[in-house]
Amino acid sequence: MLLFFGNKIIKVEILDRNGVTAVTAEKSFVFPKNIDSDDESILIIKGASLREFPKGEKVNVIATTKAGDRIKYPGNVTVSLDTQLNVKILKSRDTEVLEERRRYFKIKVDEVGRAMFVVRDDETIRFDEPVPISVKDINIGGIFMTCSTEFMEDDFVCIDIDLFIDYRLNAVVHVLRVVREPDGEIRGYGCEFQGLTASQEDYIGKFIYKTQFAQRQKEMAKERDY
Repeated sequence: MLLFFGNKIIKVEILDRNGVTAVTAEKSFVFPKNIDSDDESILIIKGASLREFPKGEKVNVIATTKAGDRIKYPGNVTVSLDTQLNVKILKSRDTEVLEERRRYFKIKVDEVGRAMFVVRDDETIRFDEPVPISVKDINIGGIFMTCSTEFMEDDFVCIDIDLFIDYRLNAVVHVLRVVREPDGEIRGYGCEFQGLTASQEDYIGKFIYKTQFAQRQKEMAKERDY
């Protein structure tokens, strides 16, 4: 059984016994949160003029996460009306990943930002003043940052980053690793973004594209000078 539940499910599809997509829902659905337990897990989709299935019909459920994973689960129809479809997720080894998580291109930057507070072991530590941070690389998945304040692995840090003059990215990052120099001094922190909105991801993508374009223009200018 493959589980990918650190990420929000943004879309579900129901494939009939012939592998044809019969129902697609990007809202008005409830995906079971107990998929990793032994309890019964029921997907509920509500809508209008939904395709109806015989009770007990075998189907496949494809769940798409915000991170880009598409996971297929076998299931059985338990309730089928034109306004509601319930599917029992079957917990077996037939679960499979249809697409690997998208890989994010990382770029080197030198952007300023601020750490507003940190959550550590369920305790929120607030700073008297925002603590300056320096972002050394960024992608849609996360950042590598430096800071005079020491963080720990598994800290959750609320940060502001000035990506554009007219846009400040406010987000939470999870400190995945503390990178140290050979002498033990902390070089920086590898962090993963948590719960970015589609708008925030779009801004980061635009920033990366704009930065790449500017860097390439500088490289081309240097080549012409030579």
